[in-house]
Amino acid sequence: MKICLVFDLRLPARKYGGTERVIEWLILEYRKKGHSITVVAPSGSSLQGVRCISADSREQVLKVIPLDTDIVHFHAWPPPADFDLPWLYTLHGNTEDIASLPKNTVFVSENHAARHGGKLHIYNGINPDEFVFNTCKKDFLLFLALIRRKVKGAERAIRLARKYNLPVVFAGGSRIDLLKAGGFLESFHPLLKFVGKVAGEEKARLFSDAKALLFPISWDEPFGLVLVESLISGTPVVATPGGSVPELIPSDVGALFTDDASFPEALENALSCSPQRCREWVMTYFTSSICAANYLKLYERISSGESVF
Repeated sequence: MKICLVFDLRLPARKYGGTERVIEWLILEYRKKGHSITVVAPSGSSLQGVRCISADSREQVLKVIPLDTDIVHFHAWPPPADFDLPWLYTLHGNTEDIASLPKNTVFVSENHAARHGGKLHIYNGINPDEFVFNTCKKDFLLFLALIRRKVKGAERAIRLARKYNLPVVFAGGSRIDLLKAGGFLESFHPLLKFVGKVAGEEKARLFSDAKALLFPISWDEPFGLVLVESLISGTPVVATPGGSVPELIPSDVGALFTDDASFPEALENALSCSPQRCREWVMTYFTSSICAANYLKLYERISSGESVF
């Protein structure tokens, strides 16, 4: 198939870039299967073996999409209702303007779809080759999220670490972000460590070394890529049950808590989970090859004229 992917951030991801990496992994899987890929993304985007066309607005996107494309997959800037080519749109975040979502919208978890009045969801997938599976863990919990986003729970993670005297490594943002979240100085809190933004091998090592991922969010998570990145590394998750989290974290790969008092028991339950089971869970449902296969089936149905949505 001739597949065109549309996105509103520059590719490839410079650091973490969760959604960017999901798209890059999809492209890798499509290329393995021999499909022809065009990417329409902001100026400066460049991916090996892929035709990249620059567009910095929705208006520009609609002018540069190749007319011989079999399917256009919008990950941003969905087109108007009269767009002529077969297409679909994946919503990667949350929106309050549900009425504006196009009919051809795919969501990234069952909960995500239900909250937005949709029916069709396809789970995001990760490339297992970019992570390290490890059963020998070090004595620290990992917090990895955009610290500046209050809903990701850095402030609560700091509070839990202090209250229960836990070693925690914080990654994902600047020290200023951390200080705004009620942060710390390592000299006064030697069990807490800040490592900033991480990617690649450094991120993979942190996931594989941690004894659990701490994910105390206070919002409805659409998917939560770090959850499956942790699990593929053999690292269970202890999290609050927002959005997709209960869907992605059953009791054999982690534990959920709501109030701070229930956190120690949840952590104990999470630490009893088998690293092998954590990895098996992801390999069964959340790899990039599975994600790509599910999208390709949907592409074929849409491009053949089948009524899908």
